Parts: sequence; structure tokens; C-alpha cells
Amino acid sequence: MSNPKPVFLEASSFMPEVHGSLDLYGMAVHPVLEKRGGSSIVVGETAQIMDHFEGTWKDDPRFALFGVPPMEALPGFRYSDEYHAVKHLRTDVILPNFTFAVEAFDPEE
Repeated sequence: MSNPKPVFLEASSFMPEVHGSLDLYGMAVHPVLEKRGGSSIVVGETAQIMDHFEGTWKDDPRFALFGVPPMEALPGFRYSDEYHAVKHLRTDVILPNFTFAVEAFDPEE
């Protein structure tokens, strides 16, 4: 039996120069994510430096990347009462662009 592949939760939100604070959301959501084995890799913010290479990317979206538990465990975070209790601290302040989870590539498969 192979080890579970790493999974990355990728999220983009629209963050215009003037928007409300996301500090409460960050302080509330990170413990929920970490409790389930997740970690922050890239945290999107208004001042985030990005070098866009291809495709269409609007001016205001920012990007966040999290390492999360195996794909099978992800619904335990996403649909948890704990997460839903704090999600509004983000969605009330900024609009989501996209959110998705993807398994890492395993060259030995």
C-alpha cells in the first residue's frame, strides 16, 4: 500500500486595495486547518508580489496555497462546523475567485 499523496488546497480571492481586514479570519481558520494536519504555504494578501506568466489574471485576485491532509480527509475540514462558523469572516469581506484541491504528482505511479 502506498503512502497517501500530498494534497494542496488552492484558493484565490478578489482583494481590491481597499477591503476590510481578514485578520479575524486568519486567526480563526488557521487553527481549524492545523488541527486537521494542514499548513499554510502561501497566504494571499493585498501587497502580495506575483509574477504572472501566462493566461488571464485580473488585477485584484490574490492566491493562497495550503498543504492539507489526504484528499479523503479534506471534506472533514471543508464541511466541518468549525470551518463554517468562521468562513463568513472571509466571504463577508472579500469575494472568492476560486478554490480547489489537487493531489500532488507521484512519478513512481
